[in-house]
Amino acid sequence: MRNIIITGANSGLGFETAKKIAKNLDYQIILACRNLEKALIAKNEIIKETNNKNIITMELDTSSLESVKKFVDEFNKLNLDLYALINNAGISGMHFGKSIDDVNIVMATNYLGHWYLTNLLCEKYKIKKIINVTSDMHNPPMGISWKNPKEIFSSDGSDRTSYSYSKLCNIYFTNELQERMDEKGLDIIINSFNPGMMTTNFAGGPVSKERIDFVKQNMPERFGDLDNSSSALKELIVNDSYIDKAKYYDRSTNYIKSSPLSYDKNNQKELWDYTEKFIKERIK
Repeated sequence: MRNIIITGANSGLGFETAKKIAKNLDYQIILACRNLEKALIAKNEIIKETNNKNIITMELDTSSLESVKKFVDEFNKLNLDLYALINNAGISGMHFGKSIDDVNIVMATNYLGHWYLTNLLCEKYKIKKIINVTSDMHNPPMGISWKNPKEIFSSDGSDRTSYSYSKLCNIYFTNELQERMDEKGLDIIINSFNPGMMTTNFAGGPVSKERIDFVKQNMPERFGDLDNSSSALKELIVNDSYIDKAKYYDRSTNYIKSSPLSYDKNNQKELWDYTEKFIKERIK
């Protein structure tokens, strides 16, 4: 049986992807969610619809390094192997303030917690596939330029660029991790996936019809469909024919070029080194 961890799997993209993967009874899904009550509801819905009873719920708050460490410790006790990891949990740029680890809350949730989770799991398990959910907003209409990681981590989010930086960092993370795994000779496929803007509860509540209509009419290249994106994400995980690495998949099983900024190797390396040092200083 192939075991797959999906973070933020109780709703939206994570839930729909979990449900579609679970239709194949050869897969066991670990729903890694901040809210266990909502995770249990999601579990029951998935079992009811797919008849796959191999659904496990576990608590994980990616905004907290302590929560990530606890999750991995608990997962280790299950004595399972791990086929794939989908780093999907995230919050929108409408959230402000700092995490328990004194990091911009959007950066902590969308990027830092997943970096730590992935590296802890890669230390122990021979994972075959990792997908980091990013966004076309890593390249926002107004544009962004690279800042030093300390400034990005410490931002209070008032300039409303935290979401874009968190998703840019996920691409840097994807590409750097793939390089490091290749250097070790490990057979693992790591990619980024952009689901597009969708009508989910991602922003803390339903996206308004006005906002959806505006994006559809003025930025159709940024709009996504939940059914299409979750189907594509499922295929990238379960279909063994997708073997390309360090690609940016855009709302489908087709990859495109991400922003020019996302290919800067110096930024990529600087971010990795800072992140690694930051976590080591806080986790004893």
